[in-house]
Amino acid sequence: MSKYRLTRLALEADTSIKGLIEIREAPLATEEELALAHDPSYVQRFFSGQLDPKEMRSIGFPWSQGLVSRARASAGGTLAATRALLEWHLPLTANIAGGTHHAFADRGEGFCVFNDIAVSAHMAMAEQGIERVLVIDLDVHQGNGTSAIFAKDDRVTTFDVHGDKNYPWKTRTTSTYDIALPDGTGDEEYLRLLEDWLPRLFANHRPQLVFYQAGVDAMESDSFGRLSLTRRGLRQRNRMVLSKCIKESVPTVITMGGGYSRPIGDTVEAHADVHRTAIEILGNH
Repeated sequence: MSKYRLTRLALEADTSIKGLIEIREAPLATEEELALAHDPSYVQRFFSGQLDPKEMRSIGFPWSQGLVSRARASAGGTLAATRALLEWHLPLTANIAGGTHHAFADRGEGFCVFNDIAVSAHMAMAEQGIERVLVIDLDVHQGNGTSAIFAKDDRVTTFDVHGDKNYPWKTRTTSTYDIALPDGTGDEEYLRLLEDWLPRLFANHRPQLVFYQAGVDAMESDSFGRLSLTRRGLRQRNRMVLSKCIKESVPTVITMGGGYSRPIGDTVEAHADVHRTAIEILGNH
């Protein structure tokens, strides 16, 4: 999808953040890494093109070696961002892709093959000594795969704000906290909700690592979002989440998530805003 490339180009061309951001190519996640959160059989069958037509229809893409590489890079980027964050003791890192929250342990769904957040959270808990993870998923579609993977894992808290009438309709699962919003929800109500919830999440769960799924499909111009946030409202959303993470000294990984506004430049700028806001916040601390 061109928005990934265009978002990277927008950030590289932004002179206001020149020298303040380092962009690296994502490594390809290995079978062993993906198996931290996924059924090894599912991983192997996807790699070798052996998923049946029904499984591929659920994912939404035709199988190809290019799709395999793309899915591995999407997960590999979040893994690399998480490792850099924890090994170099950084406050924030990001993947200019990822946020593939509809992928379950044993299947893909909704244009998501592997669940990069789940894989990376499991890696952090297995290799980096992390014991408490908070997933803040603000994509307009519920992160059903993420919540299913961690449904019985008390180490991971999933907080999900999404549109009540949006996909997934038939496979919605239960997060630790689900906030389903009515069509047309705008800036004021949305931001007030976050202002109420963020302090409680950090106080009650004391996370050692945060994954922020920063989808921008809640924007009023989005083709599928059904909510009515402005670009300014989205920037304030990002500022609230990331400021809280920095204030609480909790290392945070940002992933991209959805965004389907037209023209595509609106989507690209909203995605780029997430990273611009992160840099702004770091500069103020």
